[in-house]
Amino acid sequence: MTIENYIQAGLQHLGIYSESISDIIYFMALLVIIGIINWIIHVLTRQWLARIVLKLTKRTATNWDDLMLDQRFFNRLGLLIAPIVIQIVFKEFEWTQFAFLMKLINVWITLSFLLIVSSILDGINRIYDSYPMAKDRPIKVFIQVIKIFFYCAATIIVISILIDKDPVALLAGLGAISAVLMLVFKDSILGFVAGIQLISNRMVNIGDWIVMPSSNADGDVIEINLTTVKVQNWDKTISTIPTYKLVSESFTNWRGMQESGGRRIKRSVNIDIYSVHYLTNEDLENLKQSALLKSYIEGKMKELNEYNASVENPLDKRRLTNIGTFREYMEAWLAANPNINLDMTHMVRQLQPTPTGIPLEIYCFSAQKQWVIYERVQADIFDHLFAILPLFKLKVFQYPTNMEWMQEN
Repeated sequence: MTIENYIQAGLQHLGIYSESISDIIYFMALLVIIGIINWIIHVLTRQWLARIVLKLTKRTATNWDDLMLDQRFFNRLGLLIAPIVIQIVFKEFEWTQFAFLMKLINVWITLSFLLIVSSILDGINRIYDSYPMAKDRPIKVFIQVIKIFFYCAATIIVISILIDKDPVALLAGLGAISAVLMLVFKDSILGFVAGIQLISNRMVNIGDWIVMPSSNADGDVIEINLTTVKVQNWDKTISTIPTYKLVSESFTNWRGMQESGGRRIKRSVNIDIYSVHYLTNEDLENLKQSALLKSYIEGKMKELNEYNASVENPLDKRRLTNIGTFREYMEAWLAANPNINLDMTHMVRQLQPTPTGIPLEIYCFSAQKQWVIYERVQADIFDHLFAILPLFKLKVFQYPTNMEWMQEN
């Protein structure tokens, strides 16, 4: 005797038998049975199978199985096993309304299988990310493309189950709505093409410091996926940039600096033009006390004395200036600084004079590339520069303060 017969007999005994009431109670009874079966399988899969397999994976020497199999995988596995068991249990049932219920179970199986595939793909991505090469060649873009393929296939299968049509016939009809699909998946298609270009040309990798003013991005790349690139800015905010914008628009990637031997220091200070003059003999004697300048001054004075010996007019004689000697001093000081990479360009140069004085530029590369240490090295250079300028009788240009104006007037 089937469940339906028991229900009909019970309703007749109560004197309230009706075919519609019998169908409703029968349907509700099936739902209760399905719910119980689903709960039992879910508990067995999540509580028992998951614990056993996860313990075994932790005991293995390899790490890939730990990354592949996680709790979410077993939760989704339970969602797949339950409808299969329910379908086997109820396959012999003959009920006019049961065909629709079987359709729903088939949809359930399809979606559960999709979640399992998605979980496996996520595990593959986690395994790949555990290797160093993942930083230069991330595969998340390709994983997401594969996911989209399975999502589209699952959508077609679900529709074919609900309307009792062959999936091949549905695929044939997709040509008519291809323009709509192109519009819907425009960002995904552009992102996929851009992602391939970014990865193959190594335009940007995970961990790169990029600057893209048009998107207010200035920080480290933390994620590259099918449609977006996420950048964690230095203020800890997150900028989300469409992937295709990194191909169609310009941005600055600081990876070259990070992979090189130094980080550039390029800063100038304006010297008051009225403080520039020739050095006197007394000035030269004082400056010769510096170990960094002694050989330079002695060599230069010998050269100038030889030249001036044949020159009678004082206007034609060559002499050392305080600004030129200061440049040589700073060159020697940078060469003696252990924080400067001497294998890269380093110099102290004059720039075009301006109404605010003569720009004297320090151009070199710090051997320390970390931001905080780099700023400290740069500050130490200019701390020393500002402090040593008065010994060369040079002044930094600055606009007069109110006190200076009052004293002059």
